[in-house]
Amino acid sequence: MNSKLKAVEEEFIVTIGQLSESLSINRIVGQLYALLFLSPGPLSLDDMVDKLKISKGNASVNIRELERWNAVKKVWIKGERKNFYQANLDVLKIVINCFKNGLHQRMQKTTERIVKTQGMLNKSSNLFINKEEKNIAEIYQDRLKRIKEISEKTENLVKVLSGLVE
Repeated sequence: MNSKLKAVEEEFIVTIGQLSESLSINRIVGQLYALLFLSPGPLSLDDMVDKLKISKGNASVNIRELERWNAVKKVWIKGERKNFYQANLDVLKIVINCFKNGLHQRMQKTTERIVKTQGMLNKSSNLFINKEEKNIAEIYQDRLKRIKEISEKTENLVKVLSGLVE
């Protein structure tokens, strides 16, 4: 490969790896995707290991993550026994789906915890004897209700995002 093209490829791979890390995604996941995204044809795991200078185990674990996101897919090449992969080039769909799934899981857990916290507060409400404790409990109820509403609005946003890519 021409040294200028190789430099472009390396810079893109580093950039997407750094972007991945900034989004709390494994750097290697980003680098694998970047490599496949630029590749004019499918690559084997061995090809990716050689280009990225990573272990085969590391590549294997992270390529499976990309498969789960539908960011890459296995492709069959006649006469080859190895698995080959190619990138899904619909980056917007991949990003929205990852964001949607991650946000949905986090908000679902948060909502469950808020409901639990509200239940704790409701069960304890008759134990608050003085006016100050009752006022604090009311403030807690109000603020928990606000957070629950934000959580529900976020879930609605996730549904809207789902509609954009389906």
